[in-house]
Amino acid sequence: MVNDRFGFRIGPDINRTENIEIYSKLKLFGTPALSDGLNKFNTLSSSIKPIQSGIKIAGPAITVKLRPADNLMLHKAISIAKEGDVIVVDTGGTYNYSILGDLMATSAFKKGIAGFVIDGCIRDIDELIEKKFPVFTCGVTPAVGDKDGPGEINYPISCGNVVVMPGDYIVGDDNGVVVIPPDFVNQIVEKTIAKLEYEERRKKEIENNIIDKPDIDAKLRKLGIIE
Repeated sequence: MVNDRFGFRIGPDINRTENIEIYSKLKLFGTPALSDGLNKFNTLSSSIKPIQSGIKIAGPAITVKLRPADNLMLHKAISIAKEGDVIVVDTGGTYNYSILGDLMATSAFKKGIAGFVIDGCIRDIDELIEKKFPVFTCGVTPAVGDKDGPGEINYPISCGNVVVMPGDYIVGDDNGVVVIPPDFVNQIVEKTIAKLEYEERRKKEIENNIIDKPDIDAKLRKLGIIE
């Protein structure tokens, strides 16, 4: 479904082929290790947080760009999203209006949508927490906007100061949210595993009273701070 009218566009559907195994693997990793694997890139702003502790999501991004204080195209995104998708929303930097509430979220999760990542606000927080819906958002407000548009689905957006492309791999947990480009996922997984293996070795060193990290002094010597 493609419409070339700028501001009222729905882009091509994302590629979900052979991705289930990848999402299962990514969900095993915490976002801190994945962020290290991403060389500290593609980590969303700390302003976007889970609505409660214990939430974990991993899935392909359905991207949504909204006009400030309008959620028309978010309704459509929920309609076309498929089981396992993560809906990622750019609200245009507006935090005085909610773009998601209990009814919309209930509809989405009834379809099996994996979660929402919203650079904006939501409402009905008590109901969403009670139902343990995996929602990451900047805040909560009772005010709601319009359903008039414009808006776009499955085009590049900015969310949490990171460019998100349709089909990017989204992973979120208590520490935050990271965005993994599909072309680099195998590389990122390898680097993440290497990071976790290093951390396990370092934990054992600390248990054996090897407290100081030798590379710290090496860096300080290189900088001429110590001899």
